[in-house]
Amino acid sequence: MIFPEGKDYRLLEEVLLDRQDIEQIALKQHPMQQLYVEQHPQFTLDDCMGLPLPYLLGFDAVYLNYTKGKGKFKKGFATAQQTVRQNDPWFYCHFLGDPVMPGSQGQDILFQLAAIWATARGEMLGRPRALCGSFDFSGQILPTSTSVFYQVEIQKMLKKQGMIFFEGTVAVDDPENIIYRFSNCRMGFYNKENLGIHQRAHQYYHPNWVQVKQNLLHYIDASKDFYDRAQS
Repeated sequence: MIFPEGKDYRLLEEVLLDRQDIEQIALKQHPMQQLYVEQHPQFTLDDCMGLPLPYLLGFDAVYLNYTKGKGKFKKGFATAQQTVRQNDPWFYCHFLGDPVMPGSQGQDILFQLAAIWATARGEMLGRPRALCGSFDFSGQILPTSTSVFYQVEIQKMLKKQGMIFFEGTVAVDDPENIIYRFSNCRMGFYNKENLGIHQRAHQYYHPNWVQVKQNLLHYIDASKDFYDRAQS
C-alpha cells in the first residue's frame, strides 16, 4: 500500500493491502501499526492490530471499503483473496490421507478480515476477540482448489462498547461459488487488562524455540512418510 503524500490513510474510503503489506502486519512492522502506537501511547505493538504469521495467514490481497452507503448494510465491507497452494500448512496435518482446509480456519480468517477493517480505520482500539456467530458449511477447500474468496459485510459498530457486528461468506474457485456462510457475528476489542493480561507478551511467553522447530519438522516428516508409503 502506498500512502498518498500528505494524507492520513485513515481518511481514505478505500484501502488495498498487497501481500507485502499483509506480511508486514503479521510481523508487526507495518507503518499503520507504528502510527497506531504513536497515536495511542497507552498501547504497545503487542496490543495493535495484527494477523497470523504465514503458517496461519489466509490472505494474499485485502480490499477495505469505508464508503458511506456501500456494502449490503450500507456500512462498508471488506474482501480478501487467497491462492491455494499444495504447500499450504493445513493440508499436511489436516488430515493424513484426507487433506482439507479446516472449516474453522476459514471462520478464523473471516474474523481476521473484520478485525483489520475495524482497526485499520482507527475506529476500534485494542485486541480483537471473536465472541459469537452462526455458520453454515456446504463445501470444502482441497489442494486441488485454486483460490479462496472472503467477504465481510459490516452491519454496525458500537465504538464506545468496542463491538462490531457483521456477516460474511467464503467462496472457492469463483466468488459466486459460496461454500461457507456466517451470520450474527460479533467481535469485541479489549485492552489487555480487560482480558486479564497484566504483562507484555515477552514477559509470560517463553517457548523453547528449538523444541518448537523440532516438533514441527518431526510431524512434517511423519506426514511425508505417510504419503510416500501410500504410493508404494
